[in-house]
Amino acid sequence: HYPMFHQIEGLYVDEGVTMSDLKTCLDQFAKAYFGPEISARLIPSYFPFTEPSVEVHIKHPVLGWFELGGSGIFRPEVTEPLGIKVPVLAWGLGIDRMALTSMGLHDIRELFTNSIEDVRSRRIS
Repeated sequence: HYPMFHQIEGLYVDEGVTMSDLKTCLDQFAKAYFGPEISARLIPSYFPFTEPSVEVHIKHPVLGWFELGGSGIFRPEVTEPLGIKVPVLAWGLGIDRMALTSMGLHDIRELFTNSIEDVRSRRIS
């Protein structure tokens, strides 16, 4: 895989936030970015700083379901040293995968072509 990793991250800090709130946030983001017909699903996974941890998947009309990123609730040992004693929802979504769908590409390797003109010729919707 590629040595670089690009993502957009989000945090939601509040008393009583739950995985249901995380699902709602990610659904709203998916609809705002990809369109109203898109929704996100959460698949149980493991990430060392969150528990529970889930992968965020969206359904692309050509590619089918694919992982957009990871998310979960920060573990207390991550947040308590910072003085945070309430739940913290966290997510990191792959910018490359978002660009893939916006540019009408069907293979992420097309973003990393040797021809910059190929990339520039793509119109982002």
